[in-house]
Amino acid sequence: MEKLIAWLDTQNILYNIVDSEVVDLPDFGKIFLADLSSVKSIFRQRGDELIFNLMEDPQILMDEGIFHVVFPFGRNWYYYDLREKFSFNILKHIGRPKPPKHDIPFVNLGIHTPFELLNGSGDIAAWIRKARWLGQKALGICDRNTMAATLQFQKECSAAGFHPVFGYSFTVEDEGEKIDMKVYSLTQRGLSGMLRIQKEIMVDEGNQTLTLASLLTYGAGNCLVFGTLAADWMSRHKDVVAQMQEAFDLIFYQVDLNEYKADRIDSQRLLAAKSFFRNFHDPATDSFTIEPILITDCYYIDRDDAHSKIVLNKIATGAAHDQSDDQYFKNIDEHYATLRPLFDEEWNFEALFARMCRNTVRIAEAADARFITGQMYMPQYMMRKEEVSQYADRRTMFRCLLDEGLSAKIPADERAPYNERLKEEVYIIESTDNVDYFLVQWDMVREAHRRGIVTGIGRGSAGGSLVAYLLGITSIDPIRYGLLFSRFLVPERCGLQWCEAVTSIASEIPLKAGERYVEIEAQGLHLRLHPDAQLSVINRERQQVVYADELSCGDEILFDRRDYLWTLNFLKENTHG
Repeated sequence: MEKLIAWLDTQNILYNIVDSEVVDLPDFGKIFLADLSSVKSIFRQRGDELIFNLMEDPQILMDEGIFHVVFPFGRNWYYYDLREKFSFNILKHIGRPKPPKHDIPFVNLGIHTPFELLNGSGDIAAWIRKARWLGQKALGICDRNTMAATLQFQKECSAAGFHPVFGYSFTVEDEGEKIDMKVYSLTQRGLSGMLRIQKEIMVDEGNQTLTLASLLTYGAGNCLVFGTLAADWMSRHKDVVAQMQEAFDLIFYQVDLNEYKADRIDSQRLLAAKSFFRNFHDPATDSFTIEPILITDCYYIDRDDAHSKIVLNKIATGAAHDQSDDQYFKNIDEHYATLRPLFDEEWNFEALFARMCRNTVRIAEAADARFITGQMYMPQYMMRKEEVSQYADRRTMFRCLLDEGLSAKIPADERAPYNERLKEEVYIIESTDNVDYFLVQWDMVREAHRRGIVTGIGRGSAGGSLVAYLLGITSIDPIRYGLLFSRFLVPERCGLQWCEAVTSIASEIPLKAGERYVEIEAQGLHLRLHPDAQLSVINRERQQVVYADELSCGDEILFDRRDYLWTLNFLKENTHG
């Protein structure tokens, strides 16, 4: 029991001792200490089944309201639920943490996920679980040079009812000097800017750094945080710092004074922080030119996971760099204990600490950037001047290229089945807004051929597309080999919902002199319809087909999706033009 209590104290879990075998964890329940001192294995055989080597009768325990059994294994303690199939669950972040001495709102914005390969660690759901256990309602990630975790992070937060904050750690190079920074997206525009920062660093620049000029162009909708070691550079470039204050919505200095195993690293960080508080704080007004914020970089969830970063770093480079046992998800009291000894009595440390914590909440409350899922984000094909002159628009170009391919590849007397198949494929491709996808692929393959680069005959289910074959993207005739287009593109998978009756836009019919017409406003356009034109509408939550002269104000016209994407939008573009 002493070892179990020591473990619970180390993990900061609130508990009440019931007797020599049972401990009650508030908000979790009673746990029973399994005595494994007299057994050789935690499992025993029961017929063909391995079961946990529990000496007590599980039913008796459950009758007493005890549903969990705890036991040591290796260097950790685990538990399992008697009501479920046996599983190893580490005895952490359950029940309630011990009440903090300092009840100050705080959001951890320094999480480095396993998507920061061979440096960060810990399952994203586990990071969120600890944040929830500590009473926090938001969480921020800040992987270096990668945004790979952001979408998964958003999904996990959404499932847990948590508020996600997207951050990104990177390096700016200025006249040969490198400055570490973080950026947090606050708005959709900010998220777009962060994505562009990622592209410049990982694609455009050869040394994985960003220029100051580029950084300043991506400030709108974002929050900038100077790294701890940036203090001296900030002091020498206050004019540039002022430009950054203008460019970014929020700007802070990162206070991260975790202890490192190497005195050299500790000294650098302490001296940098001292420089910041000396040069950017006005004692007379107790104000900062740049606000400090408490963001500690966390690479593992708990202190006893520190070895994981060492192992990952050695796999990556053969050596562990910047070693520390303190780069874990701390509670507010642990943060306080780390920082308090570093500030003398000249500082009102209680107010300063609350201030640095409050700034993390400011970022979290302002961060509304989200990835919009359930929609396609295929880039639009950018037509060349000669293509615009020849075809006018992308849809016409797409269809003309198909006509050219059909004429070049299929003899006239064999085109009947090809025309039928092509009609079906084009309808689905246009209705699912995939015209640009095919034009981009056509352009890439054509350019490869122009440069003498060999391309394959097809890839996967794309061989089932007649459109791909006629455009020269693939070299397989799907009609000849009986290949199915549905293996390549299923309308429902692309969000196309088929209705029994929709409104299709027919060719323009010239009006005779004196002939009546019905004028309506739909999709932001003024349309003139023949009185006998039939439209599928939703009226009073009921779908029905009516004639144009029977339309009522407020009727929702159900246009064919293809017409909506390619006819109405085309009309809008020309109207606005």
